[in-house]
Amino acid sequence: MAENKNLVSVAQAAEILGRSKSAIYAALNSSPPRLHYHDVRRRLLLRDGLEERFNRSTRPRVDCPRPSVAVPKQQPVQEDQWELIAEHANELIDASLWTEPPPWTAERWAGLAGVIDLARLEAGAEDLPLHPKK
Repeated sequence: MAENKNLVSVAQAAEILGRSKSAIYAALNSSPPRLHYHDVRRRLLLRDGLEERFNRSTRPRVDCPRPSVAVPKQQPVQEDQWELIAEHANELIDASLWTEPPPWTAERWAGLAGVIDLARLEAGAEDLPLHPKK
């Protein structure tokens, strides 16, 4: 009698796992079966360890929410900040490499963006005010 308390129907298993009954039947009828009836005659599944057995044999759902990675907010550059950024960028960049006129390649634009990002970091890291008073 105690064994019957550990057995669940397909509908109960679906509710426990948060899936539809058809997903449980698909796991039972797949080849090879991903889930097995513990009592074949009454079509009951063993409750103990049901989540582990189902998760071990089933891939994660695509539509479930994923933890999001917080992207740092980029602060817009004020007009008066560009002078300080240009000062640092001119120290970082080798102007002899920029002799060809635009349009530039993706690698060239990526290099320029990297230089600007580094210059912004250096300008922001200094204890100089980013908004100099006029």
